[in-house]
Amino acid sequence: MNEQRREPRVRVDWPVLASGFSGRGEGRVVDISLCGILFESDVKLADRELVLLRISVDAHTIVECVAQVVRAGAHGGSRAYGADIRYISALDRQRLSFALLLLQEPAHAH
Repeated sequence: MNEQRREPRVRVDWPVLASGFSGRGEGRVVDISLCGILFESDVKLADRELVLLRISVDAHTIVECVAQVVRAGAHGGSRAYGADIRYISALDRQRLSFALLLLQEPAHAH
C-alpha cells in the first residue's frame, strides 16, 4: 500500500502517556510527524477515539497533543495505534518541529 503523507514521519522511541475515554496507559511513540503519530500503548482505544497524548521528547521537553485514532492493530506484540494529530498548541508544535529537525540532521563529525 502506497500511503500519501502531508509530512514525512520520523522514527523515534519516545515515552508517551495516552488518555482517552476508554482509559489511560503508557507506551512508546514509534514514528511521528507534525500531522500524525504511530504509538504503542497498553491502553485499549477505540477507532475514531480522541486521545490526549503526553509525549516525552527528551528529559526536559514534554509535548501534548490531541489525536484521533484512525487505525488500531498490533505492532511487536503490543497494541498499536495510528492517529491524526487534531490539536497541538503553537508552542508544542514548535517544540515538536525542533525535535524532529534535530533528528533529521546528519551527524556531524567531531
